[in-house]
Amino acid sequence: MTESKKPRPARHSLRIAVQAVDSLTGRSITGHTSNVSLAGCYIESKQPLDLKSSVRLQFSHMGSKATVFGDVVRVDAGGMAVRFRGTTQDQLAELKKWLFAGNR
Repeated sequence: MTESKKPRPARHSLRIAVQAVDSLTGRSITGHTSNVSLAGCYIESKQPLDLKSSVRLQFSHMGSKATVFGDVVRVDAGGMAVRFRGTTQDQLAELKKWLFAGNR
């Protein structure tokens, strides 16, 4: 029997201000997303956090804020990719509002 993979959530080009804090070290960076989905985001930063870091992300967009937890799954010269974890229904609702707003 083959295991079927879930389709990836659609990515959206969206610039959102974000602060990322490493849960273990407390190191903090600020940056902007370049793409976001309901499963994760890419954060542009000249000094990304370390690969496999557990992070708290504080987003600020369209006059509201949202906090999401995640893990750094890729780091490159331009920033880092974060996969969200333990996202609540309220957090997902806020992300959806931003992702599907007509005025980006």
